[in-house]
Amino acid sequence: MIKLINKSEEKIEIKTDINFSLANAIRRSTNYIPTLAVDTLEISKNDSALYDEIIAHRVGLIPLKNAKLKLPEECGCEKEEGCGKCAVKFKLSLQGPCTVYSTDLNPKSEIPYKMPITLLGKDQELEFVANAKMGLGNQHAKFSPGMIYYRYSEDLEKEDDDSFKKMSENSKKDENKEMIMFIESWGQMSAKEIFIESIEVLDKEIKSLIKKIK
Repeated sequence: MIKLINKSEEKIEIKTDINFSLANAIRRSTNYIPTLAVDTLEISKNDSALYDEIIAHRVGLIPLKNAKLKLPEECGCEKEEGCGKCAVKFKLSLQGPCTVYSTDLNPKSEIPYKMPITLLGKDQELEFVANAKMGLGNQHAKFSPGMIYYRYSEDLEKEDDDSFKKMSENSKKDENKEMIMFIESWGQMSAKEIFIESIEVLDKEIKSLIKKIK
């Protein structure tokens, strides 16, 4: 049984009675969905109060609209910075006074959310080129497109602080209980796409295992 409770671009809630093991396998598969994120930053000017490393860290965590590019290890270009088939370049050049936002990166069309990066005072400048590549969430959190988690329906109805502990201890005998699955997106792709691709990744892994066993 699968019943849709709520649906939006960013979040989906589903009521289902699938077993605990399958739900957990789908949840873990989100870390194997190829996702675009800034991998390296070449900073030519940085007069802000933040170190280059902090700027690079913040830019690396900016959600970018996912692209149908190849993973670096699957591309035959053998270039460290990648090519048009496996990488995308973003540029930023600003002079203060102003707040530098994620939407100041070019091309702007690939940035779904306006997120602050740093502040620039009068005559201060920030200029860099960001190189984005595809990656997997199991390699780094910045490549995670979102998350899938679940709670048993009856636990959501209880106001018991020990419900998480009880759920963990009784997971085996709770396998056939009704649960609510939550699919949340960070912005790179829709919640629907995350759910579909998680299942496709799991299906691919199962088929690969079957071949190895044969």
